[in-house]
Amino acid sequence: MESDSDKKKEHREITYQVGWKKGKIAWNEGAADALSVKDNHAAVSSHNAEDKHLQLIWKPALSLPEWLLFPILFVLPILCFSFTLILMYGLRNG
Repeated sequence: MESDSDKKKEHREITYQVGWKKGKIAWNEGAADALSVKDNHAAVSSHNAEDKHLQLIWKPALSLPEWLLFPILFVLPILCFSFTLILMYGLRNG
């Protein structure tokens, strides 16, 4: 019995049909393995480049102290509502 490493990579033909169109694709398994290794390496290098680019653009957000977050939770909706009323009044009487 032959092992997988002793098998010769051979061409396979894949037939397909999309609607009325039929066709065949020649598939070379050895070439596909070589392409997948190159594609994987290219994807990793582009991902690292993206991370470095994003690190230059994005900076960590400032965090507020906990004692200030609770009052903001109640004050911010009131401010937004009053600002909306002021804008509506300005449109109506403007």
